[in-house]
Amino acid sequence: MEKLKKLLENYGIDLKYFDEDDPEASVIYTERRILEENKDLLSPEDLELLHQYDLKAIELYEKYKNYDTEAVDWLKDTVQIAKSNLQKQIK
Repeated sequence: MEKLKKLLENYGIDLKYFDEDDPEASVIYTERRILEENKDLLSPEDLELLHQYDLKAIELYEKYKNYDTEAVDWLKDTVQIAKSNLQKQIK
């Protein structure tokens, strides 16, 4: 459980410092995928934080979507997970 909290924290930090040329951007996708697979173990507070981070990921993607870089491709994949999660929360 503590590892998931740390992963959630890292997801937020990595989004905060996202760079469209970052060769390590695949880490954001990996963090988000693992969080998605284990989100039933997160507390309501952590789920709310995940929601906020997902909105940030979408915002970043909208800002950088016209850049043709590997980092933006990874961000796009991350946003697909985020959008799917947000749609489930709205229902």
